Amino acid sequence: MVDAAYYHAGYGQTYFFSGRRYARVKFRPNHDDDEVTFGPAKITSYWPSLVSIGFGTVDTILPVEGSPDEGYYFFGARFARIRLVPETNNDTVTDGPWVITQKLTSLATAGFDTVDAAMPVPGKSGEAYIFRGTNYVRININTDKIVYGPSSLKSAWSNITNAGFDSIDLALPVPGSTNGDTYFFKGDKYLKARVVAGAAETITYGPKPIADHWKSLDWA
Repeated sequence: MVDAAYYHAGYGQTYFFSGRRYARVKFRPNHDDDEVTFGPAKITSYWPSLVSIGFGTVDTILPVEGSPDEGYYFFGARFARIRLVPETNNDTVTDGPWVITQKLTSLATAGFDTVDAAMPVPGKSGEAYIFRGTNYVRININTDKIVYGPSSLKSAWSNITNAGFDSIDLALPVPGSTNGDTYFFKGDKYLKARVVAGAAETITYGPKPIADHWKSLDWA
């Protein structure tokens, strides 16, 4: 199962996390030539930032808008802002860690004390979709306000749930996409959907077995 991923646009590679391990992967959307460029390896061996704050695994990563090296890394009831330096062990905690419900009162109001997956809302500055179990909420992370929800995935993401994704392990925007194309992972399957703020998502590919289409993730 894939838990989290962070695409570094400047580096052109993606860091995938599964349990207590991670790997760096190079892939091209709509191609089957994905490859592991590093790993899989133990998080504790190569992520001093995560070790320093006691994060043994990563539940999800939300990119920090306007800062291409940084993401919000979530683990259990806490999260922190971390800066990644590709191909080094110089990643650092730039803020936090915080308790989710204490730092983000919008999520506390929504009843989310942990987070399964998160992704930016396409075309909406500062906004993010946050997924937990069978529910989600749309927030502005900069103002810490709820934009919409909380609501059930079944009522608002019906195409995905009808495809068997009643919860989300990972939501990864397709690198280079400008129209909301996003990979969604659930268990041993994934699909690609086009996400439009305030409108129904459209499945454009899948669901398919991860093992058949992501040979770089055979360790997860």
